[in-house]
Amino acid sequence: MNRRQFFTLGAGAAAATALPKPASALPKPPLMQLPGNPWAPEKLPTPFSRSALIVGGGLAGLSAALELAERGYAVTLREAGSVLGGRLATPRIKTAAGEFNVEHGLHMWFDNYHNFRDIRSRLGIDKYFRPYDEVFTIYRDYEPEILQSKPPIYPLNLLSLLQRSKNVNMFSAFEQFKMVPQVMFYNHDRVYEELDHLTFEEWAQGRVSKSFYDLYMQPASSVTLNDPSKVSAAEMVAFMHYYFIGQPKAMNREITTVDHATGVLNPWRDRLLSLGVKIELGRAVPGLRFQDGRAMGEIGTNEEFDHVILALDVGGAQAVLRNSDAYDGRSADALGALRGRVDSMKIAPPYKVMRLWFDRQPDASRPDLIETPQHHPINLIAQFDKLEDESAQWAKQTGGSIFELHLYADWRWADMPDALVWPEVKDTFLEVLPEMANANIIDYTVGSYHNFTSIEAGQGTLRPKADFPRTVGLENVALAGDWVKTDYPSALMERAVSTGREAANLALYADDVRAAVVVETSKHGPGLV
Repeated sequence: MNRRQFFTLGAGAAAATALPKPASALPKPPLMQLPGNPWAPEKLPTPFSRSALIVGGGLAGLSAALELAERGYAVTLREAGSVLGGRLATPRIKTAAGEFNVEHGLHMWFDNYHNFRDIRSRLGIDKYFRPYDEVFTIYRDYEPEILQSKPPIYPLNLLSLLQRSKNVNMFSAFEQFKMVPQVMFYNHDRVYEELDHLTFEEWAQGRVSKSFYDLYMQPASSVTLNDPSKVSAAEMVAFMHYYFIGQPKAMNREITTVDHATGVLNPWRDRLLSLGVKIELGRAVPGLRFQDGRAMGEIGTNEEFDHVILALDVGGAQAVLRNSDAYDGRSADALGALRGRVDSMKIAPPYKVMRLWFDRQPDASRPDLIETPQHHPINLIAQFDKLEDESAQWAKQTGGSIFELHLYADWRWADMPDALVWPEVKDTFLEVLPEMANANIIDYTVGSYHNFTSIEAGQGTLRPKADFPRTVGLENVALAGDWVKTDYPSALMERAVSTGREAANLALYADDVRAAVVVETSKHGPGLV
């Protein structure tokens, strides 16, 4: 009996084991959350007018601005930074190698990013995205692994992963059977209540082998930019559902062929400007004025808005609310409740993203993206001249190469000067790419950040939803961002986009304007197939 026959037979036996009934025998396709007011007009009817202040120009703020502006709202978007994008920001930077759009870091866009895909289509930017079907991972203790999206349909993609692996076999795969009930029979309505008090490491003990955890689970938790030892079991089980089995093509991913300023942010900005959105860069909002249970506008001004959306990261939202003023008892109580919930949110440890321009190429056989979970402090190495057009053109002209290093979740980055980062990571980089030992560095950039959402144990059950301010008495305020809770599976960039849309919908419902469609990934796992 060969491996394929054995696994087919074993899978059939396992499926007969008594386990909870899945909602369906196969992963469900995305669901459309249709507007609750389909009878309402698609746009604000004339001569009515409504205004909205959006604080924060990341994906959440841009998403909310697009929905409201397309429906006739007068939108003001204020962003403290010099460019839009938040953690997708891509400023133009002069280096000794030339002038480049340098991103916050490589991002991948997954098949479950339904609401962002809708925005892509509306902005006409689908041409800038291409499939990225293979991720190469190296270890110090194991043979390399290749995670492929092909075959593109679950469960064949997972079976293909096991067949290719030199580290696990069909027999060892069955050792992980104890994790099946909460992963394969995922239930989004219960996962945080049941698992958020546990760390992922605690949950994995007794459910999966050490090798399986090292090979697949620890790398997944490390790319969340959080400390893997503190990550919530609920969050990681939700991620496994969302990025692997939540629907048949959940593992499919894309990258942009150009930098994110060219491919995403600039077209989005141009669309907003064409709709009359007032975009103010370098314009931090220090705090808000609250009166009669409403946010009136920014402190220190006389302006007033009908709606206010806080589309900031955790630290930014905390700072704005901390410095806000309430002018009556009702507003003070509501503001205090909102502050308390937002202050309960934590921020992940500091991280850095380093980009280096070298005067030569590595071996041609090297993958363009390498995950390195056992090579701390480097978590990922991406060769950008193989990924994006601008970098590729430079490499073609010069014979050089451009590498990006992701350095996650390490408190040593909090105070380390940029000049000391390369000496800190050089030996590890050359361990992975020894042929670059004689290459010269033309220039480098270092992005230093301490703004990523914490997903450590206990945070999931505390997250506020977009409408939380309304539940405590602030009737025209909404929250948006990748730290804001949704009632359906979502994560990272897609959660930012989705909560931005939800925040806009709260304003639309209040004004009796037709709300935007929200597309959701299934709340339930596929069971055993």
